[in-house]
Amino acid sequence: MAGNDVVIVCEAGMGQTEAANARLIAMGAHLAGHWGGRLVCVLAGHGIEAMAAETRPFVDELRVADAPLHAHYDAYVHLKIVQELVEELQPRAVLFGHTYIGMDLAPRLASRLKVGVASNCFEVKIENGAVYFMRPMYRGRVHAKVAMDCRPMIATLQIGGAQSPPVRRAGIVKTIAAAPDPGARSRPVRTMEPSREGIDITKADIVVAGGRGIGEKENFTLVSDLAEALGGVPACSRPLVDMGWFGTHYQVGLSGNTVKPKLYIACGISGAVEHVQGMKESGIVVAINKDPDAPIFKVAHYGIVGNLHEIVPELTREVRALKAGKPHSK
Repeated sequence: MAGNDVVIVCEAGMGQTEAANARLIAMGAHLAGHWGGRLVCVLAGHGIEAMAAETRPFVDELRVADAPLHAHYDAYVHLKIVQELVEELQPRAVLFGHTYIGMDLAPRLASRLKVGVASNCFEVKIENGAVYFMRPMYRGRVHAKVAMDCRPMIATLQIGGAQSPPVRRAGIVKTIAAAPDPGARSRPVRTMEPSREGIDITKADIVVAGGRGIGEKENFTLVSDLAEALGGVPACSRPLVDMGWFGTHYQVGLSGNTVKPKLYIACGISGAVEHVQGMKESGIVVAINKDPDAPIFKVAHYGIVGNLHEIVPELTREVRALKAGKPHSK
């Protein structure tokens, strides 16, 4: 019998992205509350006792598949776990993080159940009792408002985004027995962790980002010098990645990384929706741009209109002078 539950597929263990779990719990609880159903979470991995204990207080029910078989992500095994739970509960919605696992599992599940899927959603809206999934299109230039006339609704949610503090529920825990999918046509050989260069920009308290406005690649030293002076990390907008200057680990935006630093300085960044979605939750936003009508100023707490090639070096000198106890005077 179909119910009003919401199933969230959280991640835990080697090669999985636990950063999406908090958002899934918050948005899942929001929908479950609207429909008057339960929030049911599924975790599959090996040695995930700590994550299970951390998640349990905020869901109504936690299904845990903890076994060596689940140590590495296997599309067929994980799909079998989720599909069996969905067929048992007949939930109103199934939510995944917009991670490589979520992007793999969600369409597989949707295909098995013959329903649609809304991917890369940054918000779930409830208007006049109806549920809509908000997702970017055309590199974030347009926001699509997706209504899903199917059961269950399946969606992947971006890792970043505003969320309410989780409500304690003290859920019950049920164990899922480990069992391979007899119909699987492949098996994982090994998991190779991606190499990450430099510092993880998603964990930095201060981020200084450069955009197309810096001009030449050599000018990016202006950004990195200011970041170093402030004790932060350099980053960039999508155009610099598209031009091959940097890898996506440097990129802030929907197709890159979501950052929430205490201070975010945007240098020569126009402020396209694609970029703003990745940094709008920063504590303080400072924008430097020669165009007074640049969209970035709409989300900035402080704006400086002018030539960044003059302003950024001056800021860097002033910061270094203040650190040395000798305020710089021009």
